[in-house]
Amino acid sequence: MSAPDRSSLEQHLAGTRYPCGRDELLRRAAAAGGGDAVLGCLGGLPDRDRYDDFAAVWEAVSAKHVGGAP
Repeated sequence: MSAPDRSSLEQHLAGTRYPCGRDELLRRAAAAGGGDAVLGCLGGLPDRDRYDDFAAVWEAVSAKHVGGAP
């Protein structure tokens, strides 16, 4: 599954209170109508990591989809 583009992911995470973890990101994106691409890329993030802001989320998602972080 391919990653959503940055603007789409940012739109679905608008209003997210940081820092937060994967579960909160998933809740926010689902509430905002995130589709399979958005929820799939967030669901693949490590469940113990915390993200300080959207830039950290985007970095983690991007690294995962280019073969970076496992």
